Amino acid sequence: MRAVSGVFAACLMFAAQAWAVEARVAGRELSLNGHVEGREVFEANRATPHDRTFEELFLHLRLPWNDRFTFQSAIVGRNGGPTTAADGGGTYTFDDVFQSLSPSVEFEEAFVDANFADVDLRIGKQKFAWGKLDRVQPTDLLNTERYVDPLMFDEDQNKIGVPAVQASYYLPARTWVPEEARATVVWIPYYVPFRFPRFGERWFPPAAVPPDIFVVPPGLFEFPPGTPNPRLEVPIGFRTRNAPAPSFRMEHAGYAARFSAFTAGLDYALSYYHGFDMQPAFQLTAEVLAGPEPGGPVGRSLSAQTELNPVFRQIDAWGADAAYSWGSFTFRGECAYVRGRPFARDLRMLISDPRELAPQIRDAIAALAAGATRAPVELPPGFAQRDAVEWGAGVDYTVGGYLFLLQMNQTDVLRNQVDLLIRDVEARIMANVRKSFWHDDIEVQLLGTYGISSDYTSLLPRLTYRVWKGLELRLGYLFIAGRESSPVGQYKRNDQGFVRLRYLF
Repeated sequence: MRAVSGVFAACLMFAAQAWAVEARVAGRELSLNGHVEGREVFEANRATPHDRTFEELFLHLRLPWNDRFTFQSAIVGRNGGPTTAADGGGTYTFDDVFQSLSPSVEFEEAFVDANFADVDLRIGKQKFAWGKLDRVQPTDLLNTERYVDPLMFDEDQNKIGVPAVQASYYLPARTWVPEEARATVVWIPYYVPFRFPRFGERWFPPAAVPPDIFVVPPGLFEFPPGTPNPRLEVPIGFRTRNAPAPSFRMEHAGYAARFSAFTAGLDYALSYYHGFDMQPAFQLTAEVLAGPEPGGPVGRSLSAQTELNPVFRQIDAWGADAAYSWGSFTFRGECAYVRGRPFARDLRMLISDPRELAPQIRDAIAALAAGATRAPVELPPGFAQRDAVEWGAGVDYTVGGYLFLLQMNQTDVLRNQVDLLIRDVEARIMANVRKSFWHDDIEVQLLGTYGISSDYTSLLPRLTYRVWKGLELRLGYLFIAGRESSPVGQYKRNDQGFVRLRYLF
């Protein structure tokens, strides 16, 4: 591993100072903890865009004002990593999908907790964790996610905090009321979109990038009328653009409700959500341009420009989740019916078959022949809005210090007639095996995912060694395989080893 950078060293010094913060501020108890870490990645494929040395400083602050009111905040500063196309340093906005900042500072959470006899109220930017399953929860829909480094961060690290008002009411104990019954309502007044890397960075999805050349075979259409077209090889440019996020209006707000309780050993909940979908969706647009070179409207002077824009669609989701413990076993399950979810397509396929685009190409060439310098080509939609059933079931078992977790998730896309990035019935199996040794100073873990329907695999074995008190060293390797037209398999040439050093304070 290369030497720890100056930024990481500065973070470590800051952490040491943070440890020495006075325990009382304005007469109130102050709790400040967090971590500072550095990570070095070793790419297995030389053609893979490089990860720079990654540094992170995470601070969590808790300051109670009195017995009822408490302020909590989580701040994270990051530098390096896969953000190789960064525009510079700063803070992330609430409006843009394509963002790349390094170094960056972000308030992941900042809210006020108000606790009363039977009611809890939380106001501010916050994260939610609904559902019972591991890593993929069909009912956990309130937070969008960041896909800048999607496979290396834990689930909570990928979530983006949203401004929200959350109120929970604890039902009084009655013979007809289940144990620990709680009703929760959430209002999200402003939608914070998902966050994607810039084009050219390591984790920008290949399924969103069209081919470099579009070949039109001869005789596909006639232009001018009666004259078959010659063979055309049209170079294609590609760029991304941030479309305006939904404005701050009442009809764009999100709403959610959840009822949870405990009965005869069963921990269960029912939930409903209305708002913008957390899953990413995009639309690809294209236009044909006439160059200055001679050759006529169907000659070699043609080129094309494509542009990728994020789209935002509202959904309704009704869900249920449950967990039950029996000895060393814990059984978990979730199910959600989602109405109007936008499912992504493989955007490369939208401009792979010139026969499907023949009328649009002919009309664009006609516009260029009439004197236009550019003409739009209407492409098929980059997503399909469909109803779906998302469900999952899992079991974990602990024995002799080992934890074995096995889980299956499935997405059933209803009434679909177009090819999507996932199958209409998409099943995947996830596993988590963990064991600690030497008084918990060493932890060995294996995380695995296998997409049965789309045929992809990801494995993440890692070893964590607690060197001294809060100082820990982690070694690991990320393995990816599968079809290019699948959610994870498209990254199959991105295997990597990594070393991470973290200090917890």
